[in-house]
This record gives sequence, C-alpha cells and structure tokens, in this order.
Amino acid sequence: MSVPYFYKNSNSKFISIEGEDSSEFLQNLITNDIHKCSKDKVIYSCLLTPQGKFLSDFFIFKIGNKFILETHAVFYDNLITKLKIYKLRSNVLISKIENIHSFIIFGDIEKDKNLKIFCEDPRKHNIGHKLIHESLNPKVLESYNQINEDQYHEILIKNLVPFSHYDLEEGKSLLLENNFENLNSISWDKGCYVGQEITARMKYRALLKKKIYTFNVMSGFPQKDHQIKEKGKQVGKIISVKNKSLLAMMKIEFAESKLKSNKNIESDDGLLLDFVI
Repeated sequence: MSVPYFYKNSNSKFISIEGEDSSEFLQNLITNDIHKCSKDKVIYSCLLTPQGKFLSDFFIFKIGNKFILETHAVFYDNLITKLKIYKLRSNVLISKIENIHSFIIFGDIEKDKNLKIFCEDPRKHNIGHKLIHESLNPKVLESYNQINEDQYHEILIKNLVPFSHYDLEEGKSLLLENNFENLNSISWDKGCYVGQEITARMKYRALLKKKIYTFNVMSGFPQKDHQIKEKGKQVGKIISVKNKSLLAMMKIEFAESKLKSNKNIESDDGLLLDFVI
C-alpha cells in the first residue's frame, strides 16, 4: 500500500484524571512509569489484576494538567470502575472525555490548531504515529488513504504487537507471554504497582514457558483458536490470522529449537508456518 495512509481508532474512548494526587495515584496502579509521560510524550501501559493478569491496556498523554487515558471501548467501563475503586481518598477527579479522536498515521502531516498530540507510537517502530485531534474527520487527512481494522491488525501482527481486544483475554493473559516487555509498557525500576510481584517473578525467575511468535503462512488454512500439533504433540495455539500473517502462542522450548535449526513448523493438519524474525 502506498503511503500516506491512516487508521481511525473509531472504538477509542478517553478518560481524564486530574488533581494533586493524580501522578501518585496512577504510579501505584499502572505497569509503566507515569513520570515518563509529559507534554507531547505518550506512554503505553496496562492495568493488571493483583495476580498479574491483564485487565486493560491504554495510552497516556497530557493535556494541560490532566492525564488522558485512551483505551478500547471493550475495556472502557471496567477500567473506569477499577479506577474509582482504587481512588479511595486520593485527591483525583476521574471523568469521561468525548471531544477528541484518535488515529494512527503512516506518513507525515501538517499540524493544525486542533491537533492535540502527534508522535511515534510508543510501543514500537514501524507501526505508525499517534494522532489525537479535536475533529472526527481532520482536514489534514483528506488526501490520505484510510485502511480498515483488519489491515491495521495485520500490521501489528507482523510486528509482534498484540491487538489487545482481539488477541488478549481479560483476566487471563500475562504480559510477558504477549511480548509486552518489548513494547515499552513495563517499568522494572519504578516500584510497586498492582500485579507487579507476579510480573517481576516471571521475569527474574525465568518462569516463562510460552510466548507469542509471528509467522508467515506458507500453506494450509489456519483458524483462530486452532491448536497447533506436530507429531501428535500440542505445541501452540493460533491467536489471530490476517491474510498470510499469523500470531500464535507457542511453547518456547519447541519454538526456539525450530529457530535454532532454521526449520519451519509443519503441523499435523497441513499447516506450514515460517517464523518472522
């Protein structure tokens, strides 16, 4: 596809957090370091259960003295509920925002007076720039091609970035199994947050047994949630498929042995999968 083009985050919703305790409040909850968030600097982070399981992910940026959280509509209501539960006596005000809109831009733009944020996606290179704008249909994007959600999801899969509302299970998924350590979403030196102990234990005690990998589909007809078996042994599970790009949760020992020997995966039901490195 020729550039420039964009994806409209039509299902993004926004939460404002302000007040004198807002930094400390967020710092004690989220996986990333809130002090990395400043004017024009967007961070990516998550909220976990006390057991270290995924609840929601979000981008955080600042407009004035307010921290703004951008999350998917799937997680929105539960995230607000959780934030209000944790608020207790903190001097913070939690509000909904409905007058800004989110886009992912592949290319450059001319900034206008209604632009709030324009910066590289903080998760990884090659997955676009974030644009937060007051307009639902910014004039600065009139000459751009628009891609749909499947096309954007394919870009994320190719870059080993989960599309959380599709690829993760709320209350079940673990960040380190899903490559979040490499998506600038976890601070290892900020101190405690909800779910920190379990997450750190998995990292420092090498407890990780499976994780996601990206593959090119060379042959076969993969389906979401399909179990991958080789020689009768279950070795993984398909998470998402978009065109010829596939995201799968694999047993690390098996996958790494294949990578070391430079071999493809040949499943018992005819899938031929080539690792994307």
